[in-house]
Amino acid sequence: MYLLIMDYEIKNESLIFYVSSFFKEKFNESMAIFEKLYKKNKKWIITYSGGKDSTALVVMALYMKELHPDIDLNITYSDTMLEIPQMTAVAHSFLEAIEARYPAKVNIVYPDINDTYWVRMIGRGYPPPGPRFRWCTDKIKIKPSRKLHNDGGVFITGLRLGESSQRDGRIKNSCLNGVANECGGDVWMSQQGIDVAAPIIHWSTEEVWAFLAFSAKKVVPEVQYVIDLYGNTTMRFGCWMCTVVRRDKTLMALSAQGDITSKKLLEFKEWLMRESRKDENRYMRKNGVKGRLKKEFRLEILKKLKKLESDIGVKLITAKEVEVITNLINSGRYEQYN
Repeated sequence: MYLLIMDYEIKNESLIFYVSSFFKEKFNESMAIFEKLYKKNKKWIITYSGGKDSTALVVMALYMKELHPDIDLNITYSDTMLEIPQMTAVAHSFLEAIEARYPAKVNIVYPDINDTYWVRMIGRGYPPPGPRFRWCTDKIKIKPSRKLHNDGGVFITGLRLGESSQRDGRIKNSCLNGVANECGGDVWMSQQGIDVAAPIIHWSTEEVWAFLAFSAKKVVPEVQYVIDLYGNTTMRFGCWMCTVVRRDKTLMALSAQGDITSKKLLEFKEWLMRESRKDENRYMRKNGVKGRLKKEFRLEILKKLKKLESDIGVKLITAKEVEVITNLINSGRYEQYN
């Protein structure tokens, strides 16, 4: 593994053709960040999403593990229970291969039953998440991983600048300027005492793909799973019920390719988003602002969700979730305006 990455960088003409002339500098910058992290903390938690960026990150972390065997390398995948079926299948297959062949600990974590998307929405009446009320990410993705690794370590993420202006704004607002070298430092953000690093934050999308196609898959052949899944589309890994994005390009692309499951998932999501905006489906606060989803509408969501599950043959909600939701609805606790 040692020679494959280091010797491949600029010597292969096809790699030079597909990436910018600055990639060598960015690659070396990323390696320098990893080295700083190693000197500070030898417990690493790679937050794996199944996407291209976190896949590149895993390969680099495995390379660092070979250089420094005393790194406690943990690869953690937060299964939100809402991942697009094809994508979660690839993520699980990739992780199974990593666990079997490489010196890393693989963990798959799930949200607490009281924090799952459907328990909060159908059981408690939370409206679909949006840019101003993004209640989902912390509860179903971040919290489970941090709960597992509450004994220290640095979280290493594949977050990158340049994916969207909205995300860039959030990243820049979180950076510790001066201390973290404008988001490219070894520890660029600290949340509740937890250090988070983003070693490939300055890589472009093209550079990530070139790294995966021409270098990473030579070191870790299972990278091909992710390359094959993306194909020539602009897909992003994430929840099929994500309502934060305006247009779900992933489900739209899969639907356009004739995938019936994706088409039905997209239709359900669009129905839920449309209906949840209607006044008749929401409790109103005293100040006239829409509040929680009404009981009757939540029961309709559950009914349609179960039918969708039956139609596509994919498990979308667990029996335990249905039990918790039923108890919450019957309690009447959330049948109010607030």
